[in-house]
Amino acid sequence: MEENIKPSVCIDEIVFDGQTEQGVELDYVLPDYCPDIFKVLSCTLTPKILSYSVSGDCRLNIDGIVYIKVLYLAENSENVQCIDQRYTYSKTVDMSRKNAPAINPIVTLQTKSDYCSCRAVSPRRIDVRGAVSCRIKATACVEYALPEIPDGLQIRRSEINCCGKTLFAQKQLTVREEIDTGASGISFIMQCSAVPKITDLRVIADKAVLKGTVTVNALYGTPDSENPENSGAAGTEKMTADIPISAILDIDGITSTHQTFPEICVMNCELIPKPESGILSCDMLVECRARAQIQDTVSIATDVYSTDFETEFTSNLLKISAEPRTISQNFTVHTDISADKGEIRSVWDASSELKNAACRPDENGDLILSGQLCSQVYGVNTDGVPFFCEKQDPIQQTISADNVTADTIADFTANVIDTSFAIRPDSNLELTSTIEFQASLHNITPMEAVDTVVVHEDQPKRRSDEFALRICYTGDSADCWSIAKRYNTTVKAIMEENDIENCDEPLSGMIVIPTV
Repeated sequence: MEENIKPSVCIDEIVFDGQTEQGVELDYVLPDYCPDIFKVLSCTLTPKILSYSVSGDCRLNIDGIVYIKVLYLAENSENVQCIDQRYTYSKTVDMSRKNAPAINPIVTLQTKSDYCSCRAVSPRRIDVRGAVSCRIKATACVEYALPEIPDGLQIRRSEINCCGKTLFAQKQLTVREEIDTGASGISFIMQCSAVPKITDLRVIADKAVLKGTVTVNALYGTPDSENPENSGAAGTEKMTADIPISAILDIDGITSTHQTFPEICVMNCELIPKPESGILSCDMLVECRARAQIQDTVSIATDVYSTDFETEFTSNLLKISAEPRTISQNFTVHTDISADKGEIRSVWDASSELKNAACRPDENGDLILSGQLCSQVYGVNTDGVPFFCEKQDPIQQTISADNVTADTIADFTANVIDTSFAIRPDSNLELTSTIEFQASLHNITPMEAVDTVVVHEDQPKRRSDEFALRICYTGDSADCWSIAKRYNTTVKAIMEENDIENCDEPLSGMIVIPTV
């Protein structure tokens, strides 16, 4: 059995979990061709990532962009006007750990808008203030060397199932597609979303071949065909397009026996209308990644002593992850929302986004997903005036999963994949948001492992030569190891003297203890 003892154990650790914030300020004067501002309908901030990198000293460099979109109405007009601006920024985050070696972490970024306010300083000028943030989570596969224990010592070992070394690879792709909407013209994009989905994964010769799609949804404004001289959008249309994604990731050592977890992340997505046509130019930055793990068994020393000399040792708490398992579940959330003024005649579009998502195990052995569901609705009231309304509700969803304990960790994604609506008789709206939850679950086993051992050879243990055997009476909590250590003998000697077959079974009654 000693030949199978591994010199190290691999543990996935969270090396950084935090966020960076960025204020957004815009003082904008309308160009001459834009009509005066009479009413601001909406102002939204949409943060995205242009690029990121991790330096050798574990500093994360982020280049971000915030798309600022203001929709407004001119006086005596029902056409929606749009102001599109961009705000770029850069951030550097120190993810290094004190007195720890440099590592190459797996970084996950999640951007969100924190707040936004907009006011018309004059009919020709707006002032936008807000903030966005980026949640940063970095994990790394840290290899801990198990100590070399001097010969001649009694060692208690525990064999535990764990994950082997985590294999990981990622690749960023720039995807450009032209989408024909069939419209005669597009004034501007009012809102858009991009939802990724994995469709196939194959592992071949140290490579992971990943395929998927990104579903792009957009609400766009159409020009006034009857009065071409009118600016803005006289109507709206919706479009949906599936854009194929594929990538070949080089992962040394990956085999078909590994559990592989693929992921597609849309870091940036921008839709640009082509002049006087119904074609949208889609420019996306996509990151494809795959993480692979395989089950392993490791033997860890948890206790040690010498029968000849006084011995001291220190311990190190290892949080060992068992083989991961995946779950996937869709669920719906219902939200009531109302327009500010007037009854609703029609709804152009309804969308939702889940922010500040968190997942934890509960005392019943289930998972609890919580967060803030932010819903937005564009439409027209019975007076023909466009409206915009939004609402933010806390949600908490119970997700059933097998073998969930207090030490279960979930690496998860939760995305709104569809939002539908119904206009109720009281003119309020009922939104139904479908959320797709996917997670990789790890059960963590904390274990105190022997770290350093010191044998004091100048302090021999005192022995008694008066007897060769002892007899003790044990309680239910005793086992061979605790008895052997207490009476300075060996587990093997106790098992042979008492005809014990399993050294881990609890002992009770009279036990004969031989002297060694």
